[in-house]
Amino acid sequence: MSTSSIAAWPPPPDLESIKELVRDADVEGFIADGSPADEYDTEAEELHEGIAHLVSEEITVGRLMPLIEAIWRKNLVDDDAELAERRPGLEGIAAQIARFFGAEAKPQTRGQ
Repeated sequence: MSTSSIAAWPPPPDLESIKELVRDADVEGFIADGSPADEYDTEAEELHEGIAHLVSEEITVGRLMPLIEAIWRKNLVDDDAELAERRPGLEGIAAQIARFFGAEAKPQTRGQ
């Protein structure tokens, strides 16, 4: 097998994965309250745009959090107190993105 046929690991963040991670986190509880699955697409698209250019070593919780918080502040919350309430959920999104696309990412198999 030639090295040109081996895909880079970890893969770069893709939009569909980012949408899924943000949707699954459901930080605002919109999905749980019956909103459509695309409720967080705007936030996920902005997040993807902000990280698509990063190399895996740059995809860390510390680097992701300011971006995620800025997106949430722009689109979903009005003040620092609301943002603070959501911070654990936002950190969860950042941790998942780092887990799947950061330097420590490991190949995943079904059932993991």
